[in-house]
Formats: sequence, structure tokens, C-alpha cells
Amino acid sequence: MRQPKNRTTFQAIRLNFTIIFTLFAIFTGASVITMVGVNLVHQEQTQSAELLKSLNRSFIDDKPDWNQWRRNSSINTQNTYVKVTDQTHSKERPKIFYSKGTEQFLAAKPTKLSQMLHFPFFPALIYNHGYGLLYYRSGIRTGARKNIRSEIWMSLNPIVSTLLSVMLVVLCVLIIGLALGWFVISVVSKRLTSSLQMLQTTAQRQSRSVTKIESLLPVPASPVEVRELATSFNNLLAAIIENNRREKAFISNASHELRTPIAAIRGHVSLVKRRGQQHPEIVSRSLDFIDDESAKMQSLVNSLLALSRADKEIVQKDHFDLNSVVNETVEEQRAILAQTINVAEASPTTVLANQTNVAQIISIILDNAGKYAPKTATIDVIIAADGSKTTLSIRNNGPSIPDEDKQHIFDRFYRGDHAHSNQVIGNGLGLSIASQLAALNDIKITVTDVIPHGVSFNLIFSDSDSNNTK
Repeated sequence: MRQPKNRTTFQAIRLNFTIIFTLFAIFTGASVITMVGVNLVHQEQTQSAELLKSLNRSFIDDKPDWNQWRRNSSINTQNTYVKVTDQTHSKERPKIFYSKGTEQFLAAKPTKLSQMLHFPFFPALIYNHGYGLLYYRSGIRTGARKNIRSEIWMSLNPIVSTLLSVMLVVLCVLIIGLALGWFVISVVSKRLTSSLQMLQTTAQRQSRSVTKIESLLPVPASPVEVRELATSFNNLLAAIIENNRREKAFISNASHELRTPIAAIRGHVSLVKRRGQQHPEIVSRSLDFIDDESAKMQSLVNSLLALSRADKEIVQKDHFDLNSVVNETVEEQRAILAQTINVAEASPTTVLANQTNVAQIISIILDNAGKYAPKTATIDVIIAADGSKTTLSIRNNGPSIPDEDKQHIFDRFYRGDHAHSNQVIGNGLGLSIASQLAALNDIKITVTDVIPHGVSFNLIFSDSDSNNTK
């Protein structure tokens, strides 16, 4: 199957204009020529009727007076041929009268008049070789013992010449109009497609270095459609650039986090190989260290997998009782954390989200509080419903988070200065996973200070249905 030819927008606009203009011009020209031709033929019909009337008035002694007829006729009879047949006396041979040149006209072909070529769409039009197109009309004069048949052939050569002139003018107008229109539409279409061409050139230039996309496409002021298209592309491109930046940072940070335990493990393996036989006590200490570091690596890999799943996960949201999920999750964390966890009593509160994801978010925030708050600190969990909005706050009276760190704590691998202590175990991915899960469930997370010290993580659920029971 033949593939359609690819065309640019400029070429498509110009081609479509050429086709439309040509069809319009042909239709208009044909209409003009048809109307002119029909009017001229109707005019010939009227003139032929007038000639027949004037011919009837020119009879003298049952014989047409051609000279009087030509003098009194208001119509040019130079190319008109007349045959008059007088059949008044049926017993006698009919008398036939010919105007000047009529006998030669009828004898122009060896065929009789009835055998001349007739046009099917207009029976009154005939063709005689050497004379061209003619209009035929006949009439019978009866009464007062008279039976006279008159036949007139009027030459249509002037009409044909007029139609040919009209066709020539229409053709010239078509050619000139097509040339001017082709030029104008070329200029206009170039202006209309210049913005698209600019976008295409810029996009092709950037596509050659797709891993180094740093700039957006230019946004033209007009036309509006191209401006909106460029804006949409820039929004998509900005998201891609930001995603590439985050992926690069993620890979760099993941490599850094994995490099340290791997180097430590290899160092202890080398130490055991070199001095394990002479100093057996080294083997036990090295194995304990390798076990700790491998556990950290396992935790990091699990966190990376969880983060990857969160990036691609499609959640199924349902209405569920938030109090029930909070109580179950808190009971699990109480067995792990040293801090005291208090849950404020609240009426049954229904929210719309993925129940498993919400439990993960609560576990991550509680685990984070357990890492940074003193073991003697208290963690408070409070549910507050306000109309269609429900807020779950998890507060602890440990150290506050500096304002400059609050905007980064949900970044991957980010850990504040106070988190780099060896006493705090973690890889900096927990809150990033919580933030991603919250975004998938349309849950907003905010971080606020607790007076006099401490921090509160607030989960804000929208489209919730709160039912308070007493």
C-alpha cells in the first residue's frame, strides 16, 4: 500500500488553498460562461420570433419582399438564412422562396436539413459545416386561405466568439488570481508556521543532547494555539528536567550511601584475611561489624525498593475509620519505640485514602520521632475533624527542626546536621517515602514547631466524612 506523502504545515496549507481556489475559480467561471451563454441563446430566441413576425408583414402578393424585410428589421439579418414554403394551394406544387445565400447554406453539405447534427441538450441548435452553430426556428402562417411555413436559421458565431472571449478572460483571471493567491498564502502560511518551525528547531537541537536538557522552548506571543502548545511543552519539559535532576541526585546519594558500608565490609574482610589466623579475636569483631553494615545495606535497599514502588504505585482509595488505623499502628510502634505514645480520644472519623499507605506514613513518622526524640520524650497523636477536612497530628517534645531544614526534610537522603550523629541510625529515605505516599493519596503534610520545643507532623485529609458519636 502506498504511504501518504509527508508534508509540512506550510506545504499543506498552500496545497489546500491551491485546490480550493482552483475549484472555486472553475466553478465560478463555468457558472459565468453558462449564464452568459443561456442569456445569449434566449436573446436569439426572442430575435428569431421578432424576425418571423417582421417576415410575415413583408409578404406582397404572397411573396416575401426580402429587401423590405431587411430594411424594416431592427435586427441584423446579415447572417440569417430564411426559407419560406407556400402551401396555400394544396393541389399545386408548393412555392419555395429563399433569402440571399440560403440555397448555398442548405447545400453546404450533401445531407439534407433533417440529417444535420443536432445538439442533444438544445434541439434548436444545429451545426452546418462552414457556417458553424446556428439557431433554428420555424413558424406557420394560416388563415384567410393561406398556409405559409417560414424557417429561419440565425448564425450563433457572434455568440460563440463572445463565449470564447469570456472563457479567455476567466482563464486569465484564474491564472492571475491563482498566482497572486499562491504568493499571498505562501507569505501568510510562513508567518503562521514560523512559530512552529522555531519550536521544532529548538526541540531538535535539544534532543541531540537529551541528557543535558536545561533550557525551555521559546514561547511565541501568537498565534494563541502555538503559544499554548509551547507552554504545555515547557510544563512537560520542566517536569522532565526536574525529574532528571532528582534522579541524578538520587543515584549520586544512593551510590554514596552504599559506598561507605561496602568499603567498610571489604576492609574488614581484608583484615580477617591478613590477621585472622594470628589474632582470632579480630574475626569475631569483624563479623559483628559486617553484620551491622550488611543490615544497614539491607535497610537501605528495602527503602530504595519502597521508594521506587511509591513512585509507580497506583492506589485504590476507600473510606475507612482513621481512628482504627491509628490505634493499630501505634500499638505496633509501642513494642519497638522507647518513647511513650499517647493517642487522644476522638470520635470515629472517616477519611478517603488507601488504608495501607496511611498506616505506612504513620509508622514512618513515629519511627522518625523515635530516632530523634529522647527516650524519655512523649509522642502525642491527635485527630481533629473540621468539616470536610481532617488533620492527624503526630507531635513529640524532642528537639525542634530548624526552619532551613524543614523545606528539605522530605528530600531523598537529606539529613540535618544533628542527624549525622552515629547515634541516629537511618538512611534519609523514610520521610521521602512518606511524602510520596501522601502525594499519591492527596494528603498534605506540614511540619510545625511545638512550644516550647518539639516538632509536629500534620497529615491533612480532604474530602473526609466525619461522624462523631457520643
